[in-house]
Amino acid sequence: MNNRVKCPSCGCIIKPQILAILIFFGIALSARGEGGVLATDKVAHFGLSYAIQTTGYGILKENGFDKVDSVILSALGTFALGVCWEAFGPTPPNKGDILANSLGQAAAITTILRFDF
Repeated sequence: MNNRVKCPSCGCIIKPQILAILIFFGIALSARGEGGVLATDKVAHFGLSYAIQTTGYGILKENGFDKVDSVILSALGTFALGVCWEAFGPTPPNKGDILANSLGQAAAITTILRFDF
């Protein structure tokens, strides 16, 4: 099994372990709440973005889109949904939430590119 992830846009090679570490530290650093406690809200944003990204990818793949188009379209849709929720949702916009959403998407894209499904 190939132990590398190739970026579809630029072709660079990324080791999944490095990417996983970067994602973990990105969440850990951005998800600090009041008093330095890890905010469960950020983890929820990460998980929901991961789920929405992978679900969108699966729906597009099932409907005849190729892998790259499915990843790109689901990424754009998931990002737009997250930004709209932050802009028009019940709470004031939070950059940390958008960062957690983006990291969830990055983890989902890595999963999609790493495993053939």
